[in-house]
Amino acid sequence: MGLDPVTLTAIGVGLSAVSTATAVYGSIQQGQAQSAALKAQQEQQRQHEEQLRTRAVQDEAARREELVANMSTMDAIRAGRGLSGTSPTALVIRNDATDTAMDDMRVSRLNILNGADSARQQGEQYGSAASTALTTGYLGAGKSLLDFGAKNSGLLASGGDTYGRGVKETKTGRLVGGI
Repeated sequence: MGLDPVTLTAIGVGLSAVSTATAVYGSIQQGQAQSAALKAQQEQQRQHEEQLRTRAVQDEAARREELVANMSTMDAIRAGRGLSGTSPTALVIRNDATDTAMDDMRVSRLNILNGADSARQQGEQYGSAASTALTTGYLGAGKSLLDFGAKNSGLLASGGDTYGRGVKETKTGRLVGGI
């Protein structure tokens, strides 16, 4: 007492449909999970960039305060020794100290801002990768659906099994061919 080929084919198609639905769901979920993880990394890079930009401003402010304190100390020492603050030697010393401090400030600020720019670029890369991961998940789902359609396109009409092979019933009721 066997099942007729059409019933067996329908069962095979049903099982194939469940398998395909599982693959579609898994592909979409994987794409969404990867996208969410990459977007979280993108947000972390954005925050890191902000922190570095803030640090650059704070570092410059601290260096300016240090310069002002050093200049005040030099002026106090000069005044305590009875030296003029406007003599050519005093002005050269003052200009050298100021130039050196300003150069150090610029270099420090540029180094920190280069790090911030690198964090921004890395964040943009994570954003692009997040978009790609989501698209890849949907493309994988579409491929699974196309594979299902191609595998089962003429199956019910032709009396084939889930692998596209023909199935025939013999006079004794046995199925031969695809199973």
